[in-house]
Amino acid sequence: MLEVRGISRSYGGHLVVNGISFTVEPGMILALLGPNGCGKSTTLKVLSGAIPPSAGEYTVDSHPGLSDEARRRTGYVPDTRGIFPRLTGREHLELSSRLHHAPAVDDVADELIERLELMEVIDLPAAAYSHGQSRRLSVAMALVSHPPLLLVDEPFDGVDPEGVETISELLVEARAAGCAVVLTTHLLDAAVIADQVAVFHHHELVGPFATAELLRRHGSLRQAWTHLARAVPT
Repeated sequence: MLEVRGISRSYGGHLVVNGISFTVEPGMILALLGPNGCGKSTTLKVLSGAIPPSAGEYTVDSHPGLSDEARRRTGYVPDTRGIFPRLTGREHLELSSRLHHAPAVDDVADELIERLELMEVIDLPAAAYSHGQSRRLSVAMALVSHPPLLLVDEPFDGVDPEGVETISELLVEARAAGCAVVLTTHLLDAAVIADQVAVFHHHELVGPFATAELLRRHGSLRQAWTHLARAVPT
């Protein structure tokens, strides 16, 4: 579903992502881990088509990454932006559906609104939302059209434990339906839902590795992350 070949991205001559490559098959979750500033969000911005790569290429379901067809197949939860203060939550979901050329999705939208606990605010302008509510709305926008590829950047940021559990369940359900998912998160305990994990180190990607194998060897993803960072030459 997603094939990334030698993607790099620079800002003002500063290399932020350096020659990364990976593949995500349908029905698979890949977690990208690493500290702030390592290139995780920039990678998802490139793969969403929000910004072009400085080098390399990628395809979505065999379509060139910057094509309209690739964008229609991609649901994206950005790290911070993507919410319009004057639109209501329901209008956001309708806009997302139209941009993805999806059919009427009222039943799907209603289910997401209920499960993500947005019932009380869904018809209010997004300016009235808390940070956690905005994150949950972003997740609903990405899922409402059932895209075959999901790019999910820090979906748990500012979300309460119940919300973390619900978002995790929704991502697992999307995987079960055949969706390919790329997830970034600082909440390493939540990353265990991933089938594979890759770690950014000095703007390069180490892995991917099977999550189950990392857990078997190191006991936790935090310990695995620490071990991999130490094992890679600087």
